[in-house]
Amino acid sequence: MKDKITRLLEEYGLDKKEIKIYLLLVEKEELNAYSLAKIAGIHRSTTYAVLERLISKGFINRIQKDEKIFYSAFEITQTITKIKEKESILLSLIPEFEKAREEGISKVRVLESEESQKQFNFNLFNQISKGNIKELYIISAGPSETISPERKHSENLSSEIFLESLLKEIKRKKLHKKIEYKGIWNEKFKESEILKLFFGLGENKFLKKLPTLATTVIFGEYLVYLFTINGVPQVIEIQNKLIAEENKVYFSYLWKQAKP
Repeated sequence: MKDKITRLLEEYGLDKKEIKIYLLLVEKEELNAYSLAKIAGIHRSTTYAVLERLISKGFINRIQKDEKIFYSAFEITQTITKIKEKESILLSLIPEFEKAREEGISKVRVLESEESQKQFNFNLFNQISKGNIKELYIISAGPSETISPERKHSENLSSEIFLESLLKEIKRKKLHKKIEYKGIWNEKFKESEILKLFFGLGENKFLKKLPTLATTVIFGEYLVYLFTINGVPQVIEIQNKLIAEENKVYFSYLWKQAKP
């Protein structure tokens, strides 16, 4: 019987470790990560990763008791209901994706040069000045020199001075009053001098762990990624209403998790 269940779960898409942890929780009803790792013979860090995947797939639940975290398996009927809910969401997206396919992506632009991020920041400043932007959302782990230590200090300093001048100009002209600004940052960089430049533009919140190496900027119909590869600043700019709206929903979810 157990072999049949294992085979069916594999066909559904669960890997061996996910199946092992899930069946343990079905059998034991409720365990913490330490006990699960010990019984399953899986490294604790791997166990946490497996548990997160099972939660996202709708197979198990996280329970907090007296500041301790335990995990339990959902009844299979509950799991099926959750899967059907996700299927319903995906089906509802079909018309949207078909519409996006018909419309096509208006524009995808890739900038790879020492001046690319300066160019993007300057263009964004102009759009704000003209009143073409109603909202500006940023997700970032923090200052680029910390994320990408391979960048030369002179390059960092030049970019920071340029960004600082633009942000000060936005505040001086009170352009930030025209937009809804929200920023989500890694809590580690809360006292960063560069980050302080964004204070006063709108609202900023923080997450303890934000494992991203790219800064994400969302505004209007645009989704933009800013990052560095081999010391060279990169910008990927996507203009597509559906993609931008989907990422605004994702931003809203993170915003609820973040803290001031």
